[in-house]
Formats: sequence, structure tokens, C-alpha cells
Amino acid sequence: MKKTISTDLTPSNITKVMDLLAETPSKLEALSKSLPVERLGQPLGKGERSFTEDLAHLIHSEARTSEAIYLALLLEEPLLADVHSERDWGRLVRFDLLDFPDLLTYFKLRRRVLLRVLSALTEAEWSRSIREQGKKRKESIYWRARALAIHELDHLGDLEKKVGNFN
Repeated sequence: MKKTISTDLTPSNITKVMDLLAETPSKLEALSKSLPVERLGQPLGKGERSFTEDLAHLIHSEARTSEAIYLALLLEEPLLADVHSERDWGRLVRFDLLDFPDLLTYFKLRRRVLLRVLSALTEAEWSRSIREQGKKRKESIYWRARALAIHELDHLGDLEKKVGNFN
């Protein structure tokens, strides 16, 4: 399910990012309905995550990305701490221990908030920068939102394949 979106900050590229971000919750919900509830917490293959663990991973990534975006809107070139979304953040909050329906509801709410914030941005705000500890390159809000959309799209494609193997 590879889909590329240009790194160029244009209105059409912003629309593509927003559309992908808006579609993720409903696609996750539809895919999850393909499996019996008890399967959502079981690995989707040998050495693979469960659907619940995949959703927890998406929430960890979304949380760190949203944090960066919100800070970039509140501060001038904020410095984002070097906290890995999975190894650090995920190990702390342990969303993977929650039930899938609760996680999906939480993800949907977070996504509505992020989309509301992003939809109100001007082109100048989309280009606001975020600095990351240990990196020389600055990344824009657009860059972060684009990376999140592509990351989620990749996971959705992977989940489609794995869920398809059970049906």
C-alpha cells in the first residue's frame, strides 16, 4: 500500500496528508471487524504484533508527532526531546495492555483533535519548524504530518495482508 506524497508544501499535498490521516480510524475499525474480538489481542503471525499492539504502536507514534506539531504552533522552533515513540513512550504508557475497543476510541478522539488543529492552519503555520535533539535538520509541521500519514498507511497495508490471511 505504498503511496508517496511529495515533500513539497503545497495545498494539494496538504489535502492528501489530511485525507490519509482522516481515513486511518475508519480503516482500522473496518479491518478490526474482520477478526473475532478474541483474535485482536493475539499475534497476527509468528513473531508479529497483535492488532491491539499495532494500534498501540500507531497511538505512540501519533502522540509524539502531535506533541511536536502542537509545540511548533505554541513555541518558536521548539526543541523536541529524544524520546522514541515505541521504546521509550510505549514502554511508559503501555497502551498495548488496554482492550482494543478502548484503544480505538482513544485513537479516534486523538485523531479528531489533530485534524481540527491541522485543518485550521495557514500555509505559513504548516511550515513552522521543529528542532529535534541530536539532529541538525529542522522539520516542518507539514513534514511531521506527512510522515505520520505515510507511516499509518504502511501499517494499514500490512494489517490488511495479515488480517486477510485469517479470513
